[in-house]
Amino acid sequence: MLITHHSLRITFFMAYQVIARKWRPQTFAEVTGQEHITRTLRNAIEHERLHHAYLFSGARGVGKTTTARLLAKALNCHRAERPTPTPCRTTDETACASCREIAEGRSIDVQEIDAASNTGVDNVREAIIGNVAVRPARDRYKVFIIDEVHMLSGAAFNALLKTLEEPPPRVVFIMATTELHKVPETILSRCQQFEFRTIPTRLIADRLRLIAAAEQIRVTDEALSEIAREGCGSMRDAQSAFDQVISFSDGEITVEDVEAALGIASAEMLARTVGAIAEGKIAEIFVIVNELITRGQDLRNFCRDLLAYLRDLLVLKVAGNQEASLDRAETERRDLLRAADCFSESELVRFFHSLTETENNLRLSAQPRYQLEIGLVKLIEMRRLAPLGQVMERLAALEEALRSGKPATSGGTAPPPAVSGSAVRRGSASSTPPSSADSAVKPAGEKGAGEAEGAQAHAAAAPHGGSTLPPVYPPLTLVPPSAGKTGATATPSSLGPAAREDRVGPSVPASAALTGSLAGQIKQMLDRRSRPLLVIALDGARRVEIEGDDLCIEFAPEMKHLRNSLATPESSRLLREIGRELTGRNLGLRISVGAEDGPPSRETEQKREEQLLREKAEQHPVVQKFLNTFRGEILEVRRVEAEGE
Repeated sequence: MLITHHSLRITFFMAYQVIARKWRPQTFAEVTGQEHITRTLRNAIEHERLHHAYLFSGARGVGKTTTARLLAKALNCHRAERPTPTPCRTTDETACASCREIAEGRSIDVQEIDAASNTGVDNVREAIIGNVAVRPARDRYKVFIIDEVHMLSGAAFNALLKTLEEPPPRVVFIMATTELHKVPETILSRCQQFEFRTIPTRLIADRLRLIAAAEQIRVTDEALSEIAREGCGSMRDAQSAFDQVISFSDGEITVEDVEAALGIASAEMLARTVGAIAEGKIAEIFVIVNELITRGQDLRNFCRDLLAYLRDLLVLKVAGNQEASLDRAETERRDLLRAADCFSESELVRFFHSLTETENNLRLSAQPRYQLEIGLVKLIEMRRLAPLGQVMERLAALEEALRSGKPATSGGTAPPPAVSGSAVRRGSASSTPPSSADSAVKPAGEKGAGEAEGAQAHAAAAPHGGSTLPPVYPPLTLVPPSAGKTGATATPSSLGPAAREDRVGPSVPASAALTGSLAGQIKQMLDRRSRPLLVIALDGARRVEIEGDDLCIEFAPEMKHLRNSLATPESSRLLREIGRELTGRNLGLRISVGAEDGPPSRETEQKREEQLLREKAEQHPVVQKFLNTFRGEILEVRRVEAEGE
């Protein structure tokens, strides 16, 4: 504005007002996304059912302070003889002085208090308690708007309790907070509580489109959608981002301008990343991360955007293309549905958990680029892992086939198909079905050692996604100890033929040449391993010898306390290792306490049988492979009788 008077020239520059302040709602109808609150307040004003204390809670930028000012305007508007649900618009020249002053934050009877900078009890006494008894100077109601009320100290809350419970007439308290859980229960019980919701992206985009039309700003719908999504449910955040993009761009605002100005990953970049994961293109992952680094985008923000993208894929995978299931445009839904078809629900859940860990590591890492690259490559590698339930089903099917002699079936639990090309089809056949010669499994008693080795070699050489069965191993044969005197064990003759054929090396009789010096040799090897306590325990044994395929150590009843030193998992493993070095084959381990007279008790026999079953299970190659693969341990071993036996 330029004013000239004779030789005096005065120039006034109008200060720019940001969009978030300029387009603050002037009526309850303009508050976006909070209809459940504005309707309640309008009805309360219209029917004169006003409360003396209100508490507004919710995320930042969703309209809490704006609604508080609108409520103050509705209570004190001078254009009506009583409180009205339609106060003046301050942009109108006919607006009353009260509404204009409240909107500008300079009303005498409406005091806004920032609890974050006035946390103490003295501040509360000076600003509220000392003025609450004073009648309104001009308006109908004296209104106290306390922003971020959760920041008040405990003493300040206590000083406010009595006044908040029984305020003088014509006094209204309106409190706002982003952290409702920090407000004491004594305060909550004295207020009407209103919880503000995050605003849907679609409604934020509609509001930004209205602002752009009024401000004569050219912007594409795709760019508005990206800005609205960047707001994350906050209208103020979205409007501030819109201001930033307007300052950045020249001419019409496009999606590229939004990405460059705000440093966010585009929907196309997210789709490329998910496509690379679906197709197993590890090289493409490094190209994408390099592009992010070149553009100067924040890698942690990209990781968060990718988490939101995976969440949307999971929602569409579970709920389908329903209108209420996802806050996305119809075209975006179709693209997401095509991407969701490449994954299962369990894969998307695993991806989400793994990427969450990567996002946390990015915050502390000195090399965020490496963390993101390895984190995305890990998602590709995770697709090659078979679920634990599927592995268990396949093991159960193989055990049943070996027991019954019938061909094993996978029960529909084939491993995931190999990913190739540009399309990923879950459940489609990636290879020809196995022939009957490959899938049939002979009974354990009819297959020779050569056939078993050939089956194992064939299974090991089979490509991923071919045969639906794991490698063939000898059956798990568990034999209880023979009834009779203490120390009797199951000999190789009591085992099945397949078990005898698959033993490594010949059986050693009880009167082996090692028996005489066996204890001494074991103690020497324990000495070399610096295990003096085990040597002392072995000195107390009254019998150390090899019986069949077991290393038997027996203690007298009075020395049974030494048995515990040898029965620990680590000691048992060490003794079996020494037995293998001495004999060249795997030996079981039996540590027992002999009886003085008479047969052993039922409890002793039961414990001995459980110990033998556990040792047999630990030696079986299927169990060993399972424990090594999943780093598991055997908790319980029970005998399961086969049908028909």
